[in-house]
Amino acid sequence: MQSGSKRPRATPLLAAGVAAMAAVSLTGCGLFGTSWDVKLEVTGTAAADISYSFSGDDDETVSGQSLPWSRTQNVGFGFNQVGVAHAPAGTGCRIYVDGELKVEKKKPDSHGTVSCSVNVQD
Repeated sequence: MQSGSKRPRATPLLAAGVAAMAAVSLTGCGLFGTSWDVKLEVTGTAAADISYSFSGDDDETVSGQSLPWSRTQNVGFGFNQVGVAHAPAGTGCRIYVDGELKVEKKKPDSHGTVSCSVNVQD
């Protein structure tokens, strides 16, 4: 470029592409398009360390939680999960999507783990 010349402007096509990518990423979060109310539950009567995540969020762990325990969040498409390692006897999990039970485990497996997961999508 010669000194004093103007830089070329972004083309309308480039601007449209950026806008489309932003819309796609926001749709995955439920901000545009379909979203669901997801409820994660851990049942039982003891205390437990619970790991969980909702679509688009990082895994979280809460320690020493009294049972029963639940969290609800409105989400876009993707995976939702809840689990307990070293689960006390009688511990189970459930996931509801828009009020409908989608998955339930009533007891820990042979390794002492109970976990539930569901993928919500259009």
